Amino acid sequence: MSTRVTEIDWNFLQQLDVSTGNIPKDLNALNGHTVKIPGFIIPLEDNQDFVDEFLFVPSPMACIHVPPPPPNQIVHVKMASGKKAKMSYGPVWLTGKFLIIENIGKKVKASFEILGSQIQPYI
Repeated sequence: MSTRVTEIDWNFLQQLDVSTGNIPKDLNALNGHTVKIPGFIIPLEDNQDFVDEFLFVPSPMACIHVPPPPPNQIVHVKMASGKKAKMSYGPVWLTGKFLIIENIGKKVKASFEILGSQIQPYI
């Protein structure tokens, strides 16, 4: 049996109202399901060829400026057990289990988390 993968984009994630915490039904319906989204890897540590935890954002310049993007435009990614993503500074597709979370992080807050199962070049 194959797992259904729903392709989403950053406009879809922006539906989460960061000021009120309101989550629309269509966004909440994907909580716990497998999604695929394009974006850019922002490593949490320098000088790594492969990463198992990183931030995922809609543009290559996100998170390297102050202020950072709003939490509904940042996905905290942890790759599934034993998997690592090859570091890329170009656009990629991220596939994995999508979770809506409370804001986490000390400096950068995210509203979403994905348990990553696959990274592919964005073609």
